[in-house]
Amino acid sequence: MQPLVNRCVEWIIPIRGDVGELLLFSACDSKYFEYASSLIRSVDLYSPGFVFCLHLINPSEKVVRDVKMLADELLHTRLAVSIEKTDLSTYSDGEKVTYYACARFPQVARLLEEVDVKSILSLDSDSLIVNPIDNDFSDKPLAEVVLIIRQKESNSQPHLAVATGSIWFNCSDRVKAFAKSVGAELDALLVGRKLSWFADQIVFYQQMDIYRERMRFYNLKGKYADWKFGNDSIVWSGKGARKESDMRFFILQSLLSNSEKRRELALQLLEVLSSEYISESSENSWTDSRIEPARARCIQKKEKVCLLIPRLDMPWKRLAVGQQIPLLQEDALQLRLYWREFVTRLANVLQAQGYTVDITELPAWEITREKVDAMNYSIAFIPHRCHKNFEAGKTQVYFYMQEFYRWVFVVDQHGWSASSSVYPINIDLLADSDSRAFEIYRALLSSNKLDSKFSQKQRKTIEQLIADYELPICSDAIGTKKEVAPFIFFPLQIPHDQSIEYFSDIDEIELVSCLVEWARSHKVNLVLKPHPANRKAMEVFRTLVDNTSIYWSEAHIHDLISNCTAVFTINSGVGFEALMHVKPVVTFGRVEYDCVSFNATKESINEAWKYCNEVRAEDLEVRYRKFVNWFLDDYAVDMSRSDQAMQRIGGIVTGLKSRQNAALEAQV
Repeated sequence: MQPLVNRCVEWIIPIRGDVGELLLFSACDSKYFEYASSLIRSVDLYSPGFVFCLHLINPSEKVVRDVKMLADELLHTRLAVSIEKTDLSTYSDGEKVTYYACARFPQVARLLEEVDVKSILSLDSDSLIVNPIDNDFSDKPLAEVVLIIRQKESNSQPHLAVATGSIWFNCSDRVKAFAKSVGAELDALLVGRKLSWFADQIVFYQQMDIYRERMRFYNLKGKYADWKFGNDSIVWSGKGARKESDMRFFILQSLLSNSEKRRELALQLLEVLSSEYISESSENSWTDSRIEPARARCIQKKEKVCLLIPRLDMPWKRLAVGQQIPLLQEDALQLRLYWREFVTRLANVLQAQGYTVDITELPAWEITREKVDAMNYSIAFIPHRCHKNFEAGKTQVYFYMQEFYRWVFVVDQHGWSASSSVYPINIDLLADSDSRAFEIYRALLSSNKLDSKFSQKQRKTIEQLIADYELPICSDAIGTKKEVAPFIFFPLQIPHDQSIEYFSDIDEIELVSCLVEWARSHKVNLVLKPHPANRKAMEVFRTLVDNTSIYWSEAHIHDLISNCTAVFTINSGVGFEALMHVKPVVTFGRVEYDCVSFNATKESINEAWKYCNEVRAEDLEVRYRKFVNWFLDDYAVDMSRSDQAMQRIGGIVTGLKSRQNAALEAQV
């Protein structure tokens, strides 16, 4: 085939994996993509399981974005997309439109050469699939090319000799040669500025005449090119005014369209027209129950989503009457601004996927089930809650939460931490991956660039920490050389926090009291660090300090972790940070990372301490790496890495759409 000098063809969604025996194909320009999108969705609904290859000629940037979103939306159809950029700037509008109708044939020739498939069914982009494809294209078992042939009309009107809307190609060497010839002739007409309307049908028939002695051309069964829209047909061919004149075709095509206006119009028509009218308005009736899957999918696109976000200037807890709102500290503001960034990113992806999105900011305590249901959204994203403290209701909800670092968020239908749908996690069932998240965070830690979730004092050298009495010192250290004594680091949590209320069977004061008693009796040093978000709640723990076995330190969290023997915690985010230091971690509550920690009770502190002194760092690192890579790459949204964040948000939205589609199909 002689290619045009100014033509460039590339795959934006390549064909992957086994195609099967039949590949579906269509081609269009940007204007006709609206119809092609309906065709592809009709395949997904009424003949699932195929690979569909769409060839776009000179597509706009919007169409390229839309076709990628369409590929993510499909449930049962794999979409492959090639784009062609051909310089038609010197051609008239009529010549351009004619070329758009002809450009499919050179691409069919390429597919026959390059794709391992037995046959290809080429369809007009304004067709619809309305019943399962049965591969029964011809009564002739040796057929190689099958299409509508009207030879009797060819003498007076050559362009009527064949109809090229639906064509089946067997992938034989003769068919490959024939397809190349058709493409080459059409290219020659384009280069010579001789393309005229119906050129594709005229050239196709001329090449049939040339190859007639070498190949078998047979008539296509009418069910694959039905412009009368029969109930038992497989392909409805909506040529010309027929697309608008038949109400059933118009409604179905509009329901499956990318155009919101067309979908709205179709839904309005369905409200006006009774099912009796639709079923009796044509001799070949197509009942309302057949339209229902398309209507249900269309309704999904109308769904409105509300992203609720806590007001950044308000504290999380409800204040008593007359209590003054505290001034917002700079660090607290920076911490909460990440909520705004996450919601903005999520809204952007949801809108790109066709949802209508509102962002509503409320004081956290006002976000209740009653209020959410009264807002009348289809879906709501709820911050800082889980199914344990947000009861079921009519509005479908997804929970989201800031976890472990200020830039990391999780989204889950059940909640966060131990209330999530993925908990408990079996580390042995997590797949090995190529993720480098663990190494990236370890490198940041080594270069002192890994911030903690809450503000910290400046990091210090070991000499400074010893001089400032931030760490316990060995009692036998004599002279000027002092050494840090082995110690357990226990980061205090806010006692009434949700993570303890819902994910721990022991309250914090009881556990710390047990640890203090055990540490004193076993002569083990225990260092407590207050939680920076609630100093007042920390005072009860400070009374336990004796500076003999029990110490109080406000050193930087990484200084305490790096110098301790082990981290003991209920389920603090500090335990996750300790994974980056490859330190033994003991948990007394429930949290995602407890799959790689020692799970202890107040009765098993001896066993926990023994584990911490015997476990090898290299064994910990293997398990920690596997968990951290899964959590930061495959589950959470890590906004410190933009590419990962957008990929994960895209996955979350795709999962949301898939669950909705499955629910709609179950209803139908």
